[in-house]
Amino acid sequence: MGSVWLSACTIVDVPYRAYDGVELPLSQLALVKGDFYYRKDWLNSYVDAVRFQRVDHHAIENSRAWDEVLMQPGLRELEVYYSWDMGARIGLAPALANYASSRETVSRTLKFRAEPGKTYSVKAEPVFSGNPGDIASLDYVDFWVEDSEGRIVLSREDGRFQSDQ
Repeated sequence: MGSVWLSACTIVDVPYRAYDGVELPLSQLALVKGDFYYRKDWLNSYVDAVRFQRVDHHAIENSRAWDEVLMQPGLRELEVYYSWDMGARIGLAPALANYASSRETVSRTLKFRAEPGKTYSVKAEPVFSGNPGDIASLDYVDFWVEDSEGRIVLSREDGRFQSDQ
Protein backbone atom coordinates (compact mmCIF):
# COMPACT_ATOMS: atom_id res chain seq x y z
CA MET A 1 0.00 0.00 0.00
CA GLY A 2 2.90 2.37 0.71
CA SER A 3 4.25 1.99 -2.85
CA VAL A 4 0.83 2.78 -4.32
CA TRP A 5 0.70 5.94 -2.24
CA LEU A 6 4.18 7.00 -3.37
CA SER A 7 3.45 6.41 -7.04
CA ALA A 8 0.19 8.35 -6.77
CA CYS A 9 2.13 11.36 -5.41
CA THR A 10 4.69 11.41 -8.22
CA ILE A 11 4.44 14.55 -10.32
CA VAL A 12 5.33 14.19 -13.97
CA ASP A 13 6.08 17.36 -15.92
CA VAL A 14 4.84 16.75 -19.44
CA PRO A 15 6.10 19.13 -22.13
CA TYR A 16 3.61 21.04 -24.25
CA ARG A 17 3.11 19.31 -27.60
CA ALA A 18 3.45 22.05 -30.25
CA TYR A 19 2.89 20.05 -33.42
CA ASP A 20 -0.01 18.48 -35.30
CA GLY A 21 -0.63 14.84 -36.14
CA VAL A 22 0.16 11.62 -34.37
CA GLU A 23 2.36 11.50 -31.29
CA LEU A 24 5.99 11.06 -32.27
CA PRO A 25 8.85 9.48 -30.30
CA LEU A 26 11.20 11.90 -28.52
CA SER A 27 14.03 10.90 -30.87
CA GLN A 28 12.11 12.55 -33.74
CA LEU A 29 11.34 15.77 -31.85
CA ALA A 30 13.21 18.71 -30.37
CA LEU A 31 12.67 19.64 -26.72
CA VAL A 32 12.93 23.31 -25.72
CA LYS A 33 13.16 24.40 -22.08
CA GLY A 34 12.65 27.87 -20.67
CA ASP A 35 15.42 28.89 -18.28
CA PHE A 36 14.79 30.03 -14.67
CA TYR A 37 16.36 32.96 -12.83
CA TYR A 38 16.59 33.68 -9.12
CA ARG A 39 15.97 37.19 -7.84
CA LYS A 40 16.19 38.33 -4.24
CA ASP A 41 15.04 41.47 -2.46
CA TRP A 42 15.37 42.40 1.22
CA LEU A 43 12.81 39.84 2.39
CA ASN A 44 11.98 37.41 -0.39
CA SER A 45 13.41 35.25 -3.11
CA TYR A 46 11.71 34.91 -6.49
CA VAL A 47 12.05 32.58 -9.45
CA ASP A 48 11.58 34.35 -12.80
CA ALA A 49 11.33 32.33 -16.00
CA VAL A 50 11.35 32.32 -19.78
CA ARG A 51 7.85 31.33 -20.92
CA PHE A 52 6.52 30.17 -24.28
CA GLN A 53 3.76 32.06 -26.08
CA ARG A 54 3.73 30.36 -29.50
CA VAL A 55 5.55 27.79 -31.64
CA ASP A 56 4.95 28.47 -35.34
CA HIS A 57 1.15 28.62 -35.57
CA HIS A 58 0.53 26.85 -32.23
CA ALA A 59 -0.54 29.45 -29.65
CA ILE A 60 0.18 28.17 -26.13
CA GLU A 61 -2.71 28.81 -23.78
CA ASN A 62 -1.92 29.17 -20.08
CA SER A 63 1.72 29.75 -20.93
CA ARG A 64 2.75 29.91 -17.25
CA ALA A 65 1.91 26.20 -16.93
CA TRP A 66 4.52 24.98 -19.46
CA ASP A 67 8.27 24.92 -18.78
CA GLU A 68 9.06 22.73 -21.79
CA VAL A 69 7.84 22.45 -25.37
CA LEU A 70 8.11 19.56 -27.83
CA MET A 71 8.31 20.56 -31.49
CA GLN A 72 9.16 19.01 -34.81
CA PRO A 73 12.67 19.58 -36.16
CA GLY A 74 13.39 22.18 -38.82
CA LEU A 75 13.33 25.96 -38.98
CA ARG A 76 10.97 27.01 -36.17
CA GLU A 77 9.58 30.29 -34.86
CA LEU A 78 9.40 30.31 -31.09
CA GLU A 79 7.71 33.27 -29.40
CA VAL A 80 8.95 33.70 -25.82
CA TYR A 81 8.61 36.23 -23.01
CA TYR A 82 10.27 36.96 -19.67
CA SER A 83 7.94 36.32 -16.73
CA TRP A 84 8.41 37.67 -13.20
CA ASP A 85 7.51 35.71 -10.09
CA MET A 86 5.39 38.03 -7.98
CA GLY A 87 5.56 35.90 -4.83
CA ALA A 88 2.43 36.09 -2.68
CA ARG A 89 0.71 38.55 -5.05
CA ILE A 90 -1.02 35.70 -6.89
CA GLY A 91 -3.89 37.86 -8.16
CA LEU A 92 -1.45 39.94 -10.20
CA ALA A 93 0.34 36.98 -11.81
CA PRO A 94 -2.03 36.32 -14.76
CA ALA A 95 -2.38 40.04 -15.56
CA LEU A 96 1.41 40.54 -15.44
CA ALA A 97 1.97 37.45 -17.60
CA ASN A 98 -0.41 38.82 -20.24
CA TYR A 99 1.23 42.24 -20.04
CA ALA A 100 4.76 40.83 -20.29
CA SER A 101 3.93 38.52 -23.18
CA SER A 102 2.64 41.44 -25.26
CA ARG A 103 5.50 43.92 -24.61
CA GLU A 104 8.09 43.76 -27.35
CA THR A 105 10.85 44.76 -24.91
CA VAL A 106 10.31 41.55 -22.88
CA SER A 107 9.00 39.23 -25.60
CA ARG A 108 10.61 38.08 -28.81
CA THR A 109 10.07 35.71 -31.73
CA LEU A 110 13.19 33.58 -32.03
CA LYS A 111 13.94 31.73 -35.29
CA PHE A 112 16.32 28.79 -35.23
CA ARG A 113 16.82 25.36 -36.76
CA ALA A 114 15.91 22.58 -34.33
CA GLU A 115 17.37 19.11 -34.79
CA PRO A 116 15.59 15.84 -33.93
CA GLY A 117 16.50 14.31 -30.57
CA LYS A 118 18.15 17.52 -29.33
CA THR A 119 17.35 19.58 -26.24
CA TYR A 120 17.54 23.36 -26.27
CA SER A 121 17.34 26.00 -23.57
CA VAL A 122 16.06 29.54 -24.07
CA LYS A 123 18.15 31.89 -21.92
CA ALA A 124 17.46 35.51 -21.04
CA GLU A 125 19.17 38.48 -19.48
CA PRO A 126 17.14 41.49 -18.34
CA VAL A 127 18.81 44.87 -18.95
CA PHE A 128 17.98 47.61 -16.43
CA SER A 129 18.44 51.38 -16.53
CA GLY A 130 18.42 51.51 -12.72
CA ASN A 131 18.71 49.06 -9.85
CA PRO A 132 18.46 45.45 -11.16
CA GLY A 133 16.23 44.59 -8.20
CA ASP A 134 13.64 47.12 -9.37
CA ILE A 135 11.69 45.56 -12.24
CA ALA A 136 10.19 48.99 -13.00
CA SER A 137 13.62 50.07 -14.32
CA LEU A 138 13.73 47.25 -16.89
CA ASP A 139 14.69 48.53 -20.37
CA TYR A 140 14.54 45.25 -22.30
CA VAL A 141 15.45 41.55 -22.19
CA ASP A 142 18.04 39.80 -24.36
CA PHE A 143 17.18 36.22 -25.35
CA TRP A 144 19.36 33.49 -26.85
CA VAL A 145 19.19 29.73 -27.42
CA GLU A 146 21.75 27.10 -26.40
CA ASP A 147 21.78 23.36 -27.02
CA SER A 148 22.36 20.81 -24.24
CA GLU A 149 26.13 20.96 -24.94
CA GLY A 150 26.18 24.71 -24.21
CA ARG A 151 26.65 25.67 -27.88
CA ILE A 152 24.88 28.86 -28.91
CA VAL A 153 22.26 28.11 -31.56
CA LEU A 154 20.77 31.62 -31.64
CA SER A 155 22.98 34.47 -30.41
CA ARG A 156 22.12 37.31 -28.03
CA GLU A 157 22.50 39.69 -30.96
CA ASP A 158 19.87 37.78 -32.96
CA GLY A 159 17.53 37.71 -29.94
CA ARG A 160 18.14 41.30 -28.83
CA PHE A 161 15.47 43.98 -28.71
CA GLN A 162 15.94 46.57 -31.43
CA SER A 163 14.17 49.88 -30.84
CA ASP A 164 12.91 51.92 -33.79
CA GLN A 165 14.84 55.02 -32.73
